Amino acid sequence: MDEGSAGPVTLVAAPAGWGKTTLLASWVRLGGAPPDVEPGAIVPDSGDLSVSSADQPVSAWMSVEAGDDGDRLWAYLAAALRSATGSAESGPVPDRPPRPDQLEALAATLAAADRPVLLILDDLHRVADPAALTGLEFLLRHAGRRLRLVIGARAGLHLPLHRLRLAGELTEIGPDELAFTDDEVADLLTAHAAALPATAVHRLRERTGGWPAALRIAALAVRGRPDPERWVGQFGGDQPEIAGYLHEEVLATLDPAQQDLLRRTALVDTVCADLAEALTGRTDAGQALADLAGTAGLLHREDTRPPWYRCESLLADLLRADLARLPADELRELHVRAAEWYAGAGRPADGLRHALAAGRWDLAGDLFVAHWPELTRYDSDPVHVPAPASPPAEVVRADPEVALAAAAERAYAGDLPAATGHLRAAAGHAAGLPPSTQISRSSRARRTASRRRVAS
Repeated sequence: MDEGSAGPVTLVAAPAGWGKTTLLASWVRLGGAPPDVEPGAIVPDSGDLSVSSADQPVSAWMSVEAGDDGDRLWAYLAAALRSATGSAESGPVPDRPPRPDQLEALAATLAAADRPVLLILDDLHRVADPAALTGLEFLLRHAGRRLRLVIGARAGLHLPLHRLRLAGELTEIGPDELAFTDDEVADLLTAHAAALPATAVHRLRERTGGWPAALRIAALAVRGRPDPERWVGQFGGDQPEIAGYLHEEVLATLDPAQQDLLRRTALVDTVCADLAEALTGRTDAGQALADLAGTAGLLHREDTRPPWYRCESLLADLLRADLARLPADELRELHVRAAEWYAGAGRPADGLRHALAAGRWDLAGDLFVAHWPELTRYDSDPVHVPAPASPPAEVVRADPEVALAAAAERAYAGDLPAATGHLRAAAGHAAGLPPSTQISRSSRARRTASRRRVAS
């Protein structure tokens, strides 16, 4: 924070509950900027004699409230800038979104100021009108580096972040920097009279990703429980203690289309644009994913091309619990879409898992027959995922290859006991099939190939 605030813009950006305001307030309290909490008020000198008066900025804090428009924003900014620049003698400071000539005059005033002006703008994402921030952008470019901004925001700022980043004029602090460490989690739990062993502390940090709000909720919830370590082992985003917060503070900030995209893509662990389009039917799914990763900060973008995205684990828990409440036909259709996409993308193990989850035993059998060499490799690391529903006995009696498909899926996931059980079921029923009811592998492979040609 200290290093960043010496440059043009420091941005503390993260979703709700990551401690942005707490960080800014702590930084001010510890001397990073002279303390003040009133919007537009100018802060007195800190008295630090190691910094020359010409370099010590004049500072002000402004918290943007929900519903603040451009006029209100610039009324606050005007109060700060008017006092900081002594504008009563050097020209007027606008108290509404300024005209170009007013901006030029204000930029000149700032450039000639004896000391830099440091504005701390908290919750700036609440300003929805891009035009309201155009003036700030102009001042940053033309005030001769005498204006510095420290911004706290969720995301979606209407500022030229890409230009600032390329110019080396942007210091960014995000969830990775704000996340709690194991030691900080232990300190938090101790402060709430809920101390836990180191292994449970580590587990809690892993499940929350170090998210401060979730950790505080967990600290309150675990206190006084008879078996707190067991509770931590079962902690997830679908538990009442955290689900309410996620619904009210995270999902409620999104529009219905964004919520639907998140919910449908939570069916899979990671998602790319093509897979999201298959699951949602949206042709703009790729841009929507990028927005949820960039402007909303709810998806983690992996360093791949094309980009793949992963939902934060607690939010994914909640979304999958919501998915489970969908009508059975709708959920089954989502699994089928995923199965067919994975099969066509060369990931038959994932396709097989979703075919089984959909109860599409014919599709599962077809995928096994068409891809069994890939599904029975012994040199691949297991991918540990929950087991889908087992095929009913009557299905296995009629078509033992469905049990072979289930065995391959479980073996691929590293669940050897379950795989062995499915193999025994297949062997037990295969011998009793009359030749007239056996389905040749070649015909099933042809049917699968035909389905893939139609899908493509």
